[in-house]
Amino acid sequence: MIKRSLAATIGLAVALALFAAQPAAAATQVGNQCVGNSSAENATILSTANGPGNPFPATIPSSGVVTRWTFNIVPIPAGILSQTLKIFRPTGAPSQFQVVGESSPGSIAGGLNTFSTRIPVQAGDYLGTSGTATGKVVTVYCETPNPGDRVGVFPGNPTTGGTVSSIGEEGELQNPITLTVEADADNDGFGDETQDKCPQSAVSQGDCPTVAVDAASVIKRKGSVVVLLTTTASAPVKVAGTVNLGKGKKAKLGSKAQTVVPGKVSRFTLKFPKKLKKRLEELSRKQSLRLNITATATDLIGRVTTDKLKTRLKGQASG
Repeated sequence: MIKRSLAATIGLAVALALFAAQPAAAATQVGNQCVGNSSAENATILSTANGPGNPFPATIPSSGVVTRWTFNIVPIPAGILSQTLKIFRPTGAPSQFQVVGESSPGSIAGGLNTFSTRIPVQAGDYLGTSGTATGKVVTVYCETPNPGDRVGVFPGNPTTGGTVSSIGEEGELQNPITLTVEADADNDGFGDETQDKCPQSAVSQGDCPTVAVDAASVIKRKGSVVVLLTTTASAPVKVAGTVNLGKGKKAKLGSKAQTVVPGKVSRFTLKFPKKLKKRLEELSRKQSLRLNITATATDLIGRVTTDKLKTRLKGQASG
C-alpha cells in the first residue's frame, strides 16, 4: 500500500473542500477533479482508471498537445511543495511505460493550481505525477471512496525518455490533476487554440503570413508566353490572361496551378487558343494585341492576392 497521510509527510492539515477544474471550450479535458489529501515518498503515481461518475477520461483520448494542467489540493501553505506532470506511453510489455514528456515543476498552494505547458501527446497516453517537498521525492494523490479510481505506482522519479515498470496498482486512489488537450492540425507541437495562431501550417505559430505575388516578366514564344513570378510565402498560384480580339470577342489563356515557394522563380506557360492564333495571323507585324495577365495566390487561410502585368503580342501576317 502506498497510502500515507499528507499531514504526516509535510506537516499539513487535511481538508476536504472540492475545487472543480473549469474545462476550456472546444478542448478535451482529461484526468480527475478529486482533491489531493495524501502523499507518498519516493514514488511516481500513474492514473490508470476513473471510477463511475467522473466526467473526464483517465487517458488521452486523441492526439494533440497538453497546453494546461491543474492540480487540486487541500489547504496548504505555498512554497513547500512542487509537483510535475508526466506523460507515459505504454510500450506493449505488461505494466511497462515510457516517459514521453513532462512539465516544468509547479509550485503548489492550497486549492486549485493552474499551469501552462506544452507537451505533445498521442491517443492512449497516460498521465502521472511526481514531486518534491522538504528535499524529498513526494507525490500527492487523492484517497477516494470510489473503487473504480485506480493508479499504478513507479519507484522514484523516472525522467523523460526512461522506461519503467509499475510495481503495483491500487484502487480508491487517484491523481488530483486535469489536463487540457488541444488539437494540433499541423503537427508542429503547439496547441491550435491557445498556442498556434496559424494551425494551417507548421512554418509559423504567429499570424499566418500574407502572401505577396510578383509577376515579374514575360517570355514570348510562338504560340505561347511564359510568365515568371515569385511569392513571399509558399502558396498555390494560378496565372490567367485575356486578349481582346475585336468586335466584342475575347480569348482566354490559362495555365496549370502550381505551388510556388519563396526564393524560387516559377514559370507558368500560357498557350494561345486557336482563335488567338488565327487573329494574330490576320494582323500585320506592325499591329499587335494586348495580353492582360493576372497572377493569383491564395494563402493558408484563404486570403487572395493578385498581381497584374501587360504585354503586346505582335501580328504574324507575312508581307
